[in-house]
Parts: sequence; structure tokens; C-alpha cells
Amino acid sequence: MKLNRRRFMGTAAAASVMNTALARPLFAQETVKITSVVTRLANDYFTDWNVGATQAAEALGVDYSILEYEGSAAKHIEIIESQIENGVKGFFGDSNDTANVRNITNLAGSRDATNIAVWDTLPWMHPIDQGMGYGTYFTADDVVNAYSLAKVLFEEMGGAGNLVHITGFPGASPDIARTRGLDKALEEYPDIKLIVRQPGNWNPIDGRQVMEDAIVAHGEIGGVYAQNDSIGLGVVQALEEAGITVPVVGHDGNAANLDMIAEGRYLATISYMPQYQAGYALVRAYDVIQGFQPSAVERMMYTGGTLVNKDNVGALKTFLAGDNGKLPFDWRKMSRTLHPDDWDPQNVVWPIDAADMWAPYDKPEGYALPEAYLTAVSAGELESVTALYADHYKMKLPF
Repeated sequence: MKLNRRRFMGTAAAASVMNTALARPLFAQETVKITSVVTRLANDYFTDWNVGATQAAEALGVDYSILEYEGSAAKHIEIIESQIENGVKGFFGDSNDTANVRNITNLAGSRDATNIAVWDTLPWMHPIDQGMGYGTYFTADDVVNAYSLAKVLFEEMGGAGNLVHITGFPGASPDIARTRGLDKALEEYPDIKLIVRQPGNWNPIDGRQVMEDAIVAHGEIGGVYAQNDSIGLGVVQALEEAGITVPVVGHDGNAANLDMIAEGRYLATISYMPQYQAGYALVRAYDVIQGFQPSAVERMMYTGGTLVNKDNVGALKTFLAGDNGKLPFDWRKMSRTLHPDDWDPQNVVWPIDAADMWAPYDKPEGYALPEAYLTAVSAGELESVTALYADHYKMKLPF
């Protein structure tokens, strides 16, 4: 079951979109250096993430490294500064402190570097506002994904019962979006009672602790919604130790959780294929370094997610196992500079309607979205660029 909006128009509409500019390389380097900066390498999600980034870097001949900022906004900036001093021109990763995205992209832009933000960004700050220091923002449509996943959980609960919701890192963009989607589903299931909502900070240790506390405080639990699969892993550990069997769902598609789905110990997840997300972000950083300038509506993009349960988990696991551990993606074919005419995103990718995405957030007084973006939206480019990416999506995912 694919959980992505597909507003595909005809190829004629796609052809009407002017090809995005390919200028001279912005940041000349003999060897392109790109660094991924992420919250914690011990997180299973970022273990899988690093596999995809490493393989994409090898395919493109990129000098790649990965570092962790351990949830510290100050350390994140220190890493960016240090890496720029070492000749790095491209960055990609998350930023739990969304306000720090402004600082990161300001720093990158001032030093002829670019940052590709994944998952987290500051509401009502468009990448265009930050120049090419903010190359692109990639995320999933998590309001839709969370809503769909919650309904799967609620149906498994028989439409009634006590729900434990263990959230992620407070204030993080995906945490807010997933909670919005869950709350939307809760409105449709009045007999589902939310009894716990506490942060698990994206990791299994905190997730397990919240679950253990919930078991003690509330004897009767009908189901658990984990904000990501790392939390979900800790939840399952706590439940199994207590001898409790209830359905648990999460987000990300971590390898360990896919195994638990296959074993019947975990109900479902939304797989974003962290291997793909990281590799695709690295490719975009590479392209921007080589002179690719995304169009106004391409500066913020959704990437597709798939609902995974016992019916399709085998197909996903087989796909990600690849050939002797080599992922079945053609990373070079994703590149807009290496394949300007026949590029293939190899997943559903479509532009974000920024005004719609940020509607729940208070707009800063006097702020307006960039004129270039508003003009593109008025010209129908949200629809035509969606069609363009759909037309180039040739290597279909088999699940």
C-alpha cells in the first residue's frame, strides 16, 4: 500500500516545465567532499541511512563521512565549521532543533557550501530565503502517513481500547507532523482513549522507559503508537518482558523492526527506506555542488513512504538485501548533472506546497513566501513538476 499523493498530469504538462538550470559548478573541487551530520549513529535508522549514503558516495566518487551531533545544536554548528575548514562543500542530515536550520544554512552559504535538510526544517523559512546554502529540503508527507498508520493500529485494536503514544524529540518537524496525523485518526475513533503521550526522544532506551512506566501506571493497554521504529524496539522489549501482547506500530522501516513484523511481534511500520533517503540527499548535495540549481518548487520535496505489514515485509526485505548487500539503486542515474535527460528518482518524489504544510504554524509578522516560489505556484508548477518527476520515475519499487 503506497502512501503518497500522486497528482500526476499528462506528459504535455510536464514538458511545459522549463528544465531546471544547470550552471557552472558553484563550489569547484577536484574531489567532492560531502558529510552527513546526524543525531546519533547508534540509532538503527541512521545505521541503515549510512549504508545508503556510503554506497551512493562510492558510485559517484564522493569523499564521504558521517558524524553525530548528539542532539546538541551548538555541536552541530561546530561540526559544520570544522568540516568546511577541511574542504567539505556538501552536508545533509537532520536537525532536531529546527531553528538551527537557519544557522546551518547561513553558515554553509557564507562558505560556498550547501546543506540538504532531511526531515527537519524551520517553519516559514523557505530554502530560497537562504540562497544555495540551503540546497533542498526533503521529507515525507507524515501527516498522511501517520493518519494511515494509526487507522491500521486502531482497526487491529477493534476500534476501542487504551492507547499509548510515545512521541519523538519535542519540536522536531516529523514529530509534529506524525502527532497531527495520529490526532486526525483519533477524531474518527471515539472509543480509542489516549492514556499516555510522552516523548521517547527517537531512541529505544527512552522509549522502553516510557513504556515500562505506562505498564505500571495503566494496567490495561490496547495498543502502542511509537513515533519511530527505534522507540518501537524499546516498546516491544518492555512489553515482552512484562508478558503483554498488544499491537505496536512505528515509522522508518528499520531492519530490526522489519524482522519483528515478519515474526509477528510488530504490527506495521511506514518504511521511508533510510538507505534511499540518505543516498538521494547525498546525490542532491553532489548535484548542487556541480552547479545544479533546483527550480523554486523543487527546493522543498516529499519522498514516498510505504506501509509495511506482514503481507509485504518479505518483498521489502528482499529488495533492501540487494545483491550481496549492494542496494538495488542506480545512484548515478538519480543525478541531474550526470544524467540531465534520463535521470530517475527511483521513488515517488513530488514538490511540497509550503503554504499548506506550514498552515498550522504561526506565520512571523511581515513574512511572505519568496516571490519566485509564489510565481511558480501560480503558474501551476506544483502540478507540472509532480508530473515531471512521475514521468522520470522508471525503476519502480516492487512492493
